[in-house]
Amino acid sequence: MIGIILAAGVGSRLRPMTNAKPKCLVTTAGKAILQYQIDAYKAAGIRDLLIVVGYEGGAIKEYCKHIKDVNIRIVENNDYETTNNMYSLYLAREQAAGRSFILNNADLSVDVDVVKRLLEHESANAVAVDSSLYNEESMKVVVSSDGFVIDISKKIKEHESFACSIDFYKFSSEASSIFFEEIVRIIEEEKNLKDWTEVAMQRLFRSQKLKFTPCDIAGLNWVEIDNYEDLALSDRKFSHYDDAIKNIENILFDLDGTVYVGGQVVDGAPEVIEALQEDGKNVYFLTNNSSKNKSDYVTRLKDIGIKCSESQIVLSTDALVDYLFDQKVEKIHVLGTNSLKKYLMDQGFNIDSANPEYVVIGYDTELSYQKLITACKYINEGTDILATHCDVFCPSEYGPIPDIGSLLEMIRITTGKSPSKVFGKPSFEMISPLIQRFNLDPSKTLIVGDRLHTDIMMAKALPCYGLLVLTGETTRDQLETSEVQPDFVLGSIKDMRKL
Repeated sequence: MIGIILAAGVGSRLRPMTNAKPKCLVTTAGKAILQYQIDAYKAAGIRDLLIVVGYEGGAIKEYCKHIKDVNIRIVENNDYETTNNMYSLYLAREQAAGRSFILNNADLSVDVDVVKRLLEHESANAVAVDSSLYNEESMKVVVSSDGFVIDISKKIKEHESFACSIDFYKFSSEASSIFFEEIVRIIEEEKNLKDWTEVAMQRLFRSQKLKFTPCDIAGLNWVEIDNYEDLALSDRKFSHYDDAIKNIENILFDLDGTVYVGGQVVDGAPEVIEALQEDGKNVYFLTNNSSKNKSDYVTRLKDIGIKCSESQIVLSTDALVDYLFDQKVEKIHVLGTNSLKKYLMDQGFNIDSANPEYVVIGYDTELSYQKLITACKYINEGTDILATHCDVFCPSEYGPIPDIGSLLEMIRITTGKSPSKVFGKPSFEMISPLIQRFNLDPSKTLIVGDRLHTDIMMAKALPCYGLLVLTGETTRDQLETSEVQPDFVLGSIKDMRKL
């Protein structure tokens, strides 16, 4: 028994991710789609695989050369742009015709037990199906009263359908010969190079020259990935988010880009946050944005329908203040908003000293040129810089706008000086007081945010779970090439709980 994987297609509906890689090497829940299939074959004890490649086939070859414990042979379909997967299988006829095999398309993320379930099925010839759903985009099968598949097509209506095919098929050696004879007839005699393998199957099922039975794998996870919506479903299923969230006790939400974007609340965020709190989750809010104080954020959240107290708000300035206290600093100069200045004054710091120990720089939405001149004066005199955080830009309803990181770079170019210390995400120091104050268990804690290099890196540093939402800075395409990977990825907060 060998495995045959058809992986020649372009995957145009996943562009730009597939501009430079084949669809089967796109990752979902941290693993290449192709690897899910290879792992399933290995779990079933099948060690000989034949993979037909086409678009970006070199990348698949490169990927497969590092795989151990499996003998992988590559067949190339150089005409992948003008043919379909039946032609790809036709090219493998010398290696496969007359041999027993399991056949699948390469665009499936599957449970590791799928091939094993199919291999152990009592019939020598079987179609893996899922009887628990009806999907318009999937192949469906019709089964006769005596239990044999008599039709396979995407066009089968729900009342006729026995189940959805998951595009995994088991062929005996006898069925293999019959199947390839039909494929050769279609390709060589009918000159039809653009049909699916299921067209040949349909003819043979209808005539009952092939007697296949359905192998129901309902209860096992599988996703046929054609587009971004399918990829999102696969990310969710194979990261096991819905199981993990049941055991999460503490959820720390980033704000801008996650709960709201600029002046616009993320659709469904207030309702989901309220529901999570009703489920018994402890909810907190984290932000690097040092332009406002905790009272401002409580008011802002209340205005969009989210009730919270100041004890649930964690700011980048919290870690800054702890540091200043630890260092017994009294005199500082602040380049920031009036809200930041008031907060630091309320903490007992002299913010107008002519001899400051530090220049504290925050996200200043009230920036003026005179404020820059004064700050640079102290910096040029040798005063060290402390920065509340390091975000280069802030998401808004108008797109990215400059954040403190842009300001820090301007000061660096001007004075040659960079901050001696930066607070806020991804620094663990930002939330360590919260962890200690409420005795939070990191293993039962989830950080939710839109930025890989702040929110998700903080989750890795804690370490706790990290959930990336795609409503702010990071796109699904960027995640594909990032070294920083979340535990979970969802479209938005709205997807965290099914209301």
